[in-house]
Amino acid sequence: MIRKIVSALFAAAVLFSACSRSSESLLTGAQEEAKTAYATKVVNNPEEADENSLIIVLEESVAQTLAQGGTDEALAALCEEVGAVSFERIFVSDNELARSKGLHRWYLASFDAPKNPQAMAQKFVELKSVSYVQFNTKVYRNFVSEGTSYHYTPKGFGDFNVPFNDPLLSDQWHYINNCDLSVAETSRPGADINVKDAWRLCAGDPDIIVAICDEGVKYNHPDLIDNMWVNEDEIPGNGIDDDNNGYVDDIHGWNFLSTTDYPKEISWSEDGDKGHGTHVAGTVAAVNNNGLGVGGVAGGSGNGDGIKMMSCQVFSGNSSATIAARAKAYEYAANNGACIIQCSFGLPGGNVTSDYVFELTYNVEKAGLDYFINYRQAYSPVNRNFAIFATGNDGYHLAGYPAAHREVIGVSAFGPDYLPAVYTNYGPGTNISAPGGDITINMTAESDRATILSTVPSDCSAYDTDYGYMQGTSMACPHVSGVVALGLAYAKKLGKEYTYDEFLSMIYSSVNNIDYYIETSKKKSNGIDFDLTKYWQAMGTGAIDTWRLFMQIEGTPTLVAKTGELSKLALGEYFGGAAANLTYLSVELSDEAREALGVVGTPEVKNGKLNIECTKVGSAKVVVKAIAGGDVLGNKNDMGGSAFTKEISVLSREVAVAKNGGWL
Repeated sequence: MIRKIVSALFAAAVLFSACSRSSESLLTGAQEEAKTAYATKVVNNPEEADENSLIIVLEESVAQTLAQGGTDEALAALCEEVGAVSFERIFVSDNELARSKGLHRWYLASFDAPKNPQAMAQKFVELKSVSYVQFNTKVYRNFVSEGTSYHYTPKGFGDFNVPFNDPLLSDQWHYINNCDLSVAETSRPGADINVKDAWRLCAGDPDIIVAICDEGVKYNHPDLIDNMWVNEDEIPGNGIDDDNNGYVDDIHGWNFLSTTDYPKEISWSEDGDKGHGTHVAGTVAAVNNNGLGVGGVAGGSGNGDGIKMMSCQVFSGNSSATIAARAKAYEYAANNGACIIQCSFGLPGGNVTSDYVFELTYNVEKAGLDYFINYRQAYSPVNRNFAIFATGNDGYHLAGYPAAHREVIGVSAFGPDYLPAVYTNYGPGTNISAPGGDITINMTAESDRATILSTVPSDCSAYDTDYGYMQGTSMACPHVSGVVALGLAYAKKLGKEYTYDEFLSMIYSSVNNIDYYIETSKKKSNGIDFDLTKYWQAMGTGAIDTWRLFMQIEGTPTLVAKTGELSKLALGEYFGGAAANLTYLSVELSDEAREALGVVGTPEVKNGKLNIECTKVGSAKVVVKAIAGGDVLGNKNDMGGSAFTKEISVLSREVAVAKNGGWL
């Protein structure tokens, strides 16, 4: 697309230049001005442009005049001439942040019938009141699989010592991967988001709101309904905008598609719907511990403590929202309390190849993203919001936009083998990795078990149950959204606050080393050897780990033990340079911690190193007690030292541990 954009603008400029030199007598001054205006004011090309609308950015003075109830005669006359049935602000916000981002200058001209977008653009750019014009581009979904219904016999609570009573949780390897070879013969323990032990500390918080920008979420799904956001300030069905937020009867969110048939209520069973939004939502926060179906990353513990999700619908059936509608969705999410937007869509990898080009050609969407990211939710422990996007499913060496933008978290995908999924985009623009599933590694009759199990709408034509499988970076992305939501919930629980940059750095460094497996392993896709070398150091910072994020939020140091052998973990960084010479009184761990790590024998400290043997992949805390200032504790008879303790997190993994811990 970048070549097309540049070529279009270059061609227009060359055409004007050539004509002015060789055909001066044939061109009037007005024609020359029109060509110049088009070349300088139209910022993108008309490919996939909506024929019923055009995005207009007004000069500041004109925008102020309209905001104060005034008119611009030339603009009004043109709107009447071209059959514009409305000329309205795209963004409804009128606050300091919105004004600082220039949101009051963005307008949408909607026409009474399909028009030639280029012809309409040419007319509007000739107005002095218009700063520039943008075609209202449609972006289509880029899903990697259709999805299949869940029909296997549930293993039931307890088979894998899962912490909640959701009967299908043991099939969600992407949360708790215990190396179930019926999922895939190449399954690896720990190829998950390491959330099981983190759930003991925090499983959610209903103040945290995630906006699902996707197909409509089935908000009355039995495994989602209790974790759906409800607009308490709106009276359902009365046809009035009770809360004066610009949207009528927006109870669980809004359907942002913009066609002659809209506005419509949030939907999920139109012809062509895939159940995608409902599946994504289930991963973020299906209700945990309710004895029903699946679990969700931030779905709570069964005590009403799950995070909340609002549905910001940007896909429906075979229709997709335009860039203006998506920008409105981001604004709505911010204004109504979301601190995370979960976006499993985007442009194909390589379609746009720099932040500059994205900001130029998709600038209304960037304006909406800027507003969302910089909006501070009063309840949030972080001073900005998080935009999380899938990198794309083209198997391409560049992430797609918006995921690739520097202010967006871009997520790539791996399978239960801890190796990059065959479809995932990777390389520049990829920030972090998460489970997305990979059906190609499993040659059994139940091959879809190697993909992601979540909620789906049974009343959608694609399914006959309430649960189903999908794969893609679309499925990896909500894992990260769920983990970030959990992290915010835990920080809030602990009463901690962070800047955006501080919390983002914790997210990106709370990872496990996927490069170790890429370097040391081989992978087959549909029985054929698959080259992994291109993914080396191209899957972002690593595979996201919930426990490690929690420990960073706490400020608890984490040491990595190698599963299945006695590990000797140096304590010098945490007990000072004299750690090897200190007298250690004890190493304490709870029965729960012992079980989580599969600890054999009694851990102890020798020569400043924690000696511990873990037989399970897991996470837990131990408390190490030492003496400062002597070999014994001071008492009534002896001079001695003072006791002090340090809580240490131990993470047991199969990866060989380098001197630096084997991680970032």
